[in-house]
Amino acid sequence: MHGNRSLLLALLLSVAGCSATPVPSSMQRAPSEAEQLVARADALAGQGEGRTARYVYQQVAREFPGDPAAAAALYGLGRLQTDPDRGLQNYRAAYVAFSQLLTDYQRSRWVADARAWQATLGDLLAHEDEAARMKTLLRWREQEAAGLKVRLQRLREVDLGLEQRR
Repeated sequence: MHGNRSLLLALLLSVAGCSATPVPSSMQRAPSEAEQLVARADALAGQGEGRTARYVYQQVAREFPGDPAAAAALYGLGRLQTDPDRGLQNYRAAYVAFSQLLTDYQRSRWVADARAWQATLGDLLAHEDEAARMKTLLRWREQEAAGLKVRLQRLREVDLGLEQRR
């Protein structure tokens, strides 16, 4: 199951990297402060500075609500938190970032990718929650079995005592 999860996440990462459409240089404008910060966070993430990139993405989302760059920041944040190589893997936080992107930036170019990430992460989190529930149940059953073994041993001792009296 872990292999399938990694393969699916790798596929989403590769597909998401191909979704950007270049803009002709004659139509480009100077990037806003928020866009500059997102570009900086993207560069930091690419250089292995995940913690700093995460902070900058969060800063953009917090300080520039409604700015289209905030959608890119949320998308970058979500991707950063799904990447097992960055050391910041947090699927719940990534799910929240993609959910916020879908709620607050419904016309963003990241909507389709964020929807795919959200669905995948939702399934993954549901499976992780079920696995955690099963582990808890297993621990409870093991404790119950240990208690039953103690009771069985006591019953054997009582039975032996009764047989010795006969």
